[in-house]
Amino acid sequence: MVFEYKREPLEDDEILALRKACSNFEEELIVNVLLETGMRVSEFAKLTEDEISWQRGCITTIGKGNKRRVIPLSKTARFYLTNYFKEKPKIDMSPRLIQMRLKRVADKARIRKTVTPHVLRHTFAVCYLHRGGNIRALQGILGHSSLITTDIYLNYSGQRVIEDFSKIWEQEPKTETKKEENLLKYFENE
Repeated sequence: MVFEYKREPLEDDEILALRKACSNFEEELIVNVLLETGMRVSEFAKLTEDEISWQRGCITTIGKGNKRRVIPLSKTARFYLTNYFKEKPKIDMSPRLIQMRLKRVADKARIRKTVTPHVLRHTFAVCYLHRGGNIRALQGILGHSSLITTDIYLNYSGQRVIEDFSKIWEQEPKTETKKEENLLKYFENE
């Protein structure tokens, strides 16, 4: 039997703990930009200010497979990148250094799950969908050529499954519309 590794996205309390455990600006930059953009660590490590369109509010990068893609900038990501690029023209960290810093922050936050840049990418994707985002748009943001890749990439945690179920299942049944009421009356009279 082949072992299949499933990335476990961070829960809201773990995201908060991770953000609070940062002890300097560079740690905050890594955690927040990766969580808010879903960028791959290799893309983030070579990011330059020239790749950011401040007016359009997006990052245009060449990702995996030499594909160009557009990544929207949240207010949080914009804040950190704006402040970082005031001092430097590019992110000047290796992917390995980013991984090590992230691990140090996750250890400080006492998160038991493995926390890597790719787990933050996965967390971004699950949060995006959980907030009502469109899977096709997510496919573009993540740079996947196939929707199947995006679908396989995502797995809801147990807590999110329960929340989604409760939100949908516990709703009151929809009341019949006027048109449906008229149809029911018509069939009752026949």
